[in-house]
Amino acid sequence: MTVEQQEQPVNVKGPGAILKEAREKLGLKSLDIANKLHLKVNIIESIESDEYDPKISMTFTKGYLKLYAKQVNVDEQVIVEAFASQTEIEKEPAKLQSFSKRVAKQASDDRLMLITYGIIAALLALVVIWWLQQDSSDNTNIETTQLAEPIAEQVATDVSTEDNLPDSALETELSEEPTADDLIISAQISEEVDDASEQNEINEDDVVVADLAQQADVEIATDEPQNPANQIELVFEFSDNCWMNLKDATGEAIAYGVKKQGRVMTVSGVAPFEVTLGAPSVVQIRYDGVLVDMSRFEAGKSAKFSLPFAS
Repeated sequence: MTVEQQEQPVNVKGPGAILKEAREKLGLKSLDIANKLHLKVNIIESIESDEYDPKISMTFTKGYLKLYAKQVNVDEQVIVEAFASQTEIEKEPAKLQSFSKRVAKQASDDRLMLITYGIIAALLALVVIWWLQQDSSDNTNIETTQLAEPIAEQVATDVSTEDNLPDSALETELSEEPTADDLIISAQISEEVDDASEQNEINEDDVVVADLAQQADVEIATDEPQNPANQIELVFEFSDNCWMNLKDATGEAIAYGVKKQGRVMTVSGVAPFEVTLGAPSVVQIRYDGVLVDMSRFEAGKSAKFSLPFAS
């Protein structure tokens, strides 16, 4: 019974329908409302159809509805309440999905339990395999130890045999003196080592000298005088508030933002200048002392131009 009651349609007039009806009574078109609110016509049509962009926040949507209501002489509170009622009605069908979501969640939990049991079984199998490998490794170590014992006994026997050699044999090995060939080879090796050391010292000195020479070149290049660019003076006089942006030929931003009424601004830079004015009719410009003709720009429209003007 609850599901059937929730599925019954509720006839509630939305805020868009109320606004559209009021607009038609006044004999206005959607375009007239769009021009007054500075919005696009398709936005006005969406509002009248009660179709709202989910990307736009509720605050902005309510603001649009209130502005629309003022234009067609409709009480703002009536529109806000209608919008709130429509929003609640649209949210109601979501409750019908609770049962299906619960069933889907239970199925998901069952799959998760199966996966968990599979992981536990795999871990137990790995533990058993590791235990069997450890047992096999211990047996191998025991066999290796048993084989190593006879070898150690043989080595000890050989060492004791060497200790029993006559002292005359050891004295013969120690009494050998270097031959003339050995002395000559030793001297040649010593000379080669000395030559290599001297060569390394020379190379290090060369590197230091090269670094100093490079540093000197940089300092000389830095000390070279640079010719300053020719600076042109501009004077801006504002008879009303005006937004502007000014750049010179080097790309440097000289001025930016809203300039208040009555301000006289003097700047300088490299010509040509790139000028953007929000209201050129309220600005008087002097370029290097010469008054610029601003009559070519239409009042009420922004302008973007270069100074000096192209001939």
